[in-house]
Amino acid sequence: MENKDFEGFSVCHLVATEKFAAIDNVIDNCKIFDELNDNKERFRRAVHRREIIETTGIGHGVAIAHGKLPCIDKVCVGLGVSEDGIDYNSKDGQPVHLLFVISSSPFTQINYLKTLAKILKSVHDEELRNEVARLFCKDFHGEVCEDFLHMLGNQKF
Repeated sequence: MENKDFEGFSVCHLVATEKFAAIDNVIDNCKIFDELNDNKERFRRAVHRREIIETTGIGHGVAIAHGKLPCIDKVCVGLGVSEDGIDYNSKDGQPVHLLFVISSSPFTQINYLKTLAKILKSVHDEELRNEVARLFCKDFHGEVCEDFLHMLGNQKF
């Protein structure tokens, strides 16, 4: 069973240790955001504006940044993995190791919420979070990446 709630997902390794630089790393290095073409900078500004309002660092080493533009026709997710951690001003004060960035439209709110729920369900398990971060840092481009994307898409954790 395929996931119909979001249509694109890609992963990148993060070297930035500051919140906005890390967000920019995800937007610049996750190929899924290349599909935004001329809207990529507008999307970046939307994510930054949202982050200024309140941190999207939800705790336990996870942040879920997001931006919405009417011109975006599908929900896409980029994941940045940081071995060292990002100073993100998270609610629990801990560094972020898994930074999700979601692009969507205000008109695709239901799919956005379904995608957000799947991510939250997936990262709720501490062992899973630690294992994903550990494996991605060791085998970033290998089978682990593909397996994780497949599991996320099918919600078979």
